Amino acid sequence: MTSTRWIRRLHEWDVEWTRRLHVPPGHPLRPLVVIGAHLGDGPLWVLIWLGLLAYMYHVGENVRPILAWIASAVLGAAVTYTVKFTVKRRRPREIKGFYSRKYDAHAFPSGHATRMGTVAFWGLVLFPHWGWILVFISLWCIFSRAALGVHYLGDVLVGFAIGALVSLLLWGILWG
Repeated sequence: MTSTRWIRRLHEWDVEWTRRLHVPPGHPLRPLVVIGAHLGDGPLWVLIWLGLLAYMYHVGENVRPILAWIASAVLGAAVTYTVKFTVKRRRPREIKGFYSRKYDAHAFPSGHATRMGTVAFWGLVLFPHWGWILVFISLWCIFSRAALGVHYLGDVLVGFAIGALVSLLLWGILWG
């Protein structure tokens, strides 16, 4: 099978599964999908990270793991945006309020999913007793992005993998 044919088949699979996941306006699950799609917003996570840093510092805990989490998100974003501006894959649908058309017009890979890959990884590492909640929130977010149609399923899966792998690499370097 030629590489072009393989890529075309992968794209067809991606389009089909994204179509199956789609939650149209008026569907009873639409409000949950809209909420989920915003759980990976950058400003939200900047506030969460700042809150965690302030709390850890206040109680005298080591802030280094939170800084590593932030570094993972920044490195993951650098990888993601390098790929985005190289590949330039169009989004399945144009929907206002879910990404910036000015600096984030491309879909592959998903920046929200990259961020949520770091959230899932560091959630489990830093909060082993309840980090699974962050894994659930991460999966809710990435599948919501595909269900709304602002990303193909492949965009969010690759983005999530980038975030998790960058986090694993950084964790291995710092504590491995």
